[in-house]
Amino acid sequence: MLNEFLTDLFKGQTGKALSLLESRPVEQPVPPDVITMLRLAILQRDLNFLTCQRLHNLWTRWGRPALKPNATPRKVLLLSDFTADNFVPLVTLFCAAQGVEAEVILPGFDSIEQTVLDPTSSLYRARPDIVILFFSDHWLRRYTGNAALVRHSDLEQAQETLSNLVREIESNSPADILVGNLPGRAYPLPAGTVAVKDRMGWNLAVTRFNDWLARRSSTRVHVVDLAEAVFGAGGRQAVGATNFLRARMAYETSGTLSTARELGSGIAHICGKTHRALVSDWDNTLWGGEVAEVGSFGVECGQESPDALGYYMVQEYLKSLQPLGILLAGISRNDPAVSRIFDDNPEMALKLDDFSSLQIGWNPKSESVARVSKELGFGPEFMVFLDDSLYEIAEVLTSHPYMDAVLAGPDSQSTLARLTRMRLFNAVSLSEEDLKRSSRALKLREQRELQSSFGNIEDFLKAIQVRLNVSPLNVNNLERVVQMFQKTNQFNLTTRRHREDDLKQLEKRGGNVFAFSYEDTFGSQGLISIVNLVPEDDAVFIESWLMSCRVLNRTVEQAIFSFIVQKAKGKRVRGEFIPTEKNGLVRNLYPGLGFRNISRDEPTGTEYWVYDGPGPGSEPPKHFTTIQES
Repeated sequence: MLNEFLTDLFKGQTGKALSLLESRPVEQPVPPDVITMLRLAILQRDLNFLTCQRLHNLWTRWGRPALKPNATPRKVLLLSDFTADNFVPLVTLFCAAQGVEAEVILPGFDSIEQTVLDPTSSLYRARPDIVILFFSDHWLRRYTGNAALVRHSDLEQAQETLSNLVREIESNSPADILVGNLPGRAYPLPAGTVAVKDRMGWNLAVTRFNDWLARRSSTRVHVVDLAEAVFGAGGRQAVGATNFLRARMAYETSGTLSTARELGSGIAHICGKTHRALVSDWDNTLWGGEVAEVGSFGVECGQESPDALGYYMVQEYLKSLQPLGILLAGISRNDPAVSRIFDDNPEMALKLDDFSSLQIGWNPKSESVARVSKELGFGPEFMVFLDDSLYEIAEVLTSHPYMDAVLAGPDSQSTLARLTRMRLFNAVSLSEEDLKRSSRALKLREQRELQSSFGNIEDFLKAIQVRLNVSPLNVNNLERVVQMFQKTNQFNLTTRRHREDDLKQLEKRGGNVFAFSYEDTFGSQGLISIVNLVPEDDAVFIESWLMSCRVLNRTVEQAIFSFIVQKAKGKRVRGEFIPTEKNGLVRNLYPGLGFRNISRDEPTGTEYWVYDGPGPGSEPPKHFTTIQES
C-alpha cells in the first residue's frame, strides 16, 4: 500500500492517495507505514483547505498518533488582532508532522494588548510554553493611520508598543515568544516606497518595521517569516480581502494554510524538531544523466542549457544549507569511482568535501541511510531523503518510517521547486553550534578515515589527544545548552526537555549544570555534553545526562563519569534511566560504568541506579581524555 500511496502522492494525486488511507481499517498500535503516509501527506505544499481537513480527520481517526518519535508536548497560545479560529487545527496538524504535540489555545478576538497587559488574563493562567504574536496590517494602522504616507514617529510608536508587549510577556512568563512579521496589504496604497522628510510610503514602512522586528530577536524571542509564507502562497491573492470583509480574517484560504505551516515550522524549530541533514541521490538528482554511462563531462549541470542550469541551481541550494548547520550526505548505487566527477567537472557547484558522509556502492539505500545516521550521530527522523526514484524512496521509508522524503525530477526545475517550496529547513534562530556544524562534520569524516589506518582504537585515541573543557551554565553557553536539551534523544538518560527557566531553578535549588566542550588534534567539536548534578544528603544525583552521538566510542562518556565521581567527593552517585523510543543506546550505560540497579518502576520502565565506588580489585572505567575545568 505504501508504494501505491507514494506514487499517487508524489504525482500530485493527493485525493486519490488519501482515499487509500480512508479505506484502510484502523489498527492499534498504528502501523509505521500509516504514520509515514500521514506525515508525508501533511508535508506536501499543494494542499487545499478541504484536503487539510481530510488529513486532520484521518489523523484523528487513527487516534492522533505521534508522527515523529519522542514527540515534544507544548502548550501554544496564539495572540492575534483578527479572527484566527481556523488556525488552531492547522497549527496542531503541521506541528504533529514535525514532532511537536501542540495544545493550541486561542484567547478572544482582537485581544493582544488586553491579554498581554492583564496579569490575570488567559495568557498567564494557561502557562503556555510558547506564545505567538501575529498581526494583520490593520494592527499597524492603529498607530500609523490609513494615509498613503506614514510618519516616522507613528511607526516608532508601533515599534515601541510591540517592544513593551514582548517585554511584558518576558517578565511574567517563561514562555518562548514567536512574532510574525507583516506581509503586504490586500488593497495597496500608492507611493509605496516614497521617502520625504519625516514620512514614508506604506510599503517602505512595512519593510522597515519587519527589519526592526528581525533585529529584536533574542534567546527567547524569534521572528517567523510570514511575509515570505504569504508571498509563496500567491502574494496579494493570499492576504485577507473577501475573508476580512466577511469575517475579519487576515488571510484567504491559501494564505491561512501557508502561514499556519510557517508557524508550525517555527514552533518545531524552537522545540529542536528540525531537519539536520539532507541525504541526496546523485544521478538524475544532482545532475542530469548517469555518470557511468556518459562520463563526468557528459552529464547535465552548468550554464549551457535551461535544464543544466536548473541542476546547477539545485546544487547551489544544497550548498546554501551548510551555513545553516544542515549537513549533506551523498548516497549513490554506483561504483565508488563516480565520485571523481566532483574533481573532474568544473561545472559542479558542489565539491566532494561538501558531503559530511558518503555512501557509494551497491547496497540497498536503506542500509546506506543507516550508515549515514551512525556517522552523523542522529536518527533518520532528522533527515530528508532526495531521490528521483519512487522505488528507492519507498525502500528507504520502509526501513526508516520517520524519515522525510522529496521526489526529484523528472527535470531539474521540478526538483528545485519541491525542495524550496516545502521549506523543510526553516530556521527562526541559529546558534554558534549550528553555524559550525558542517565544518565539524568534515573533521569527523577525516577522523574516520584516519582511524582506519590504526591497528586498534586505543592507539588512535592516544594519537588524536582528546580534551574536554568543562564550564558551568553561563551567558556564553546558555543558548546551546537549551538547544541540546530540546534536540538530543539517543544519548539522553532521562530526556527531560529543560529550558532556560528550568535550569536556573535547578541552580537555585543548589544543583549544578556542567557543559562539556570537545577538542582534539583535528579541531573543536564545540559543546557536546551536559550533566546536571543535584547534591543530596548522602549522594549526588545525576538529574540529566546527555551527549552528542558524534563523539561516541572515544571514551568521552567514561571521562565525564570520572568528573562526576570527582564532584561527588566520596559520596554515592545516583542516576535514573527513563526509556524512550530513541534512547536505547544508553540502556546499559550505568551498569557498564559500575552502577548497581536498586529498583524499577514497572508502569514507566524507569530504572534507578547507584554507584558506590569501584568494587574490590576493580578500577574506574578507562579513558583517554584530558579534562580541564574553567
